[in-house]
Amino acid sequence: MQITILLFCLLGMFNTGDKEQKNAKETFEIAVKKLVLKDVRATITLETFDGNGNDKSRTLNVSFAKFDETKKVMIEITAPEDLLGTRILMTDYSDKEGIIEVFLPATGKIRKFRANNRRLKMVDSEIPMNHFSSSAFANYQLLESKQVTINGVDYKKIKLHLPDKSEYLIAYVDVSRELLSRIESYDSGAKLTDITEFTDYRHINSTGNELIFPHKVNVSNPSSGKASVLTINDLKTLKQIQKSDFDLVTKSKSEE
Repeated sequence: MQITILLFCLLGMFNTGDKEQKNAKETFEIAVKKLVLKDVRATITLETFDGNGNDKSRTLNVSFAKFDETKKVMIEITAPEDLLGTRILMTDYSDKEGIIEVFLPATGKIRKFRANNRRLKMVDSEIPMNHFSSSAFANYQLLESKQVTINGVDYKKIKLHLPDKSEYLIAYVDVSRELLSRIESYDSGAKLTDITEFTDYRHINSTGNELIFPHKVNVSNPSSGKASVLTINDLKTLKQIQKSDFDLVTKSKSEE
C-alpha cells in the first residue's frame, strides 16, 4: 500500500502539459489538501481482520502539529494492554527526508525508518505507516487521467507512479465534491495489491476554518483477505502546543 491516509501533502508533485492533466492535477491537489491536518488530535479505533474470521481492535491517540516548516505526527497506542505505551513519531522536514521513529516499551528502544518506507505497516494491521506521513509521496508523478462514472457518480481516475518504478497507484476523486474516494495499489506485474477507501466525510471546525475529513478508512488486501478499518471517533483542536509534546525520546525517558 502506498498511500498516506490522514496527511497527504502532494502539492507540486506533477509535471504535466496538456489541459486534461492540469485539471487532474488541480482536482487531486484540492482533494488531498483536505486530508492535511495540523494542531489537531484524533481518537481512533483500528480494527484488523486476518481473512480467517479473526479480528483485533486497538485504540490510538494521534496528534498533528506544525513547528515552523517541520510537521510532526505522534501516534500513541492506548489499548490493548500488551501494546500500551507504544509510540510512533513521524517527522517531515521541508529540506530533507522525513523519518519515522517507533518506541516499544517492552524493549525500551527506539527504531528509526525512512518516512517513504512503503512496506512499513502499523502493528498487526494493513495500515501503512506512511499513511501518517505528509511527505512520503511528494515524488509521485501523474501518468494519465480520465473521467469515469461509477454508480451515477463522476470521478477523476488518476494514475500515479514514482520515476523509474514499475509500481503504480490509481486514485479516484469525486469530481463534484472534490473528495478523495479510493486508491488502488498495483505491483510491478500490474497486480492489485491493496485498496484504500475513504468514506464518511464530515465537516469539522478547526481554528475557525471549516474543514471536511473522512472519519472512516478501509484498507484491504484482495490476495490475502486481510483488512483494516480505521475509524475516527473524535477530532479536537490542540491548544498550547509544545515541541516537547512531540519529542519521542523525552517522553520515553520521562516514564522510566
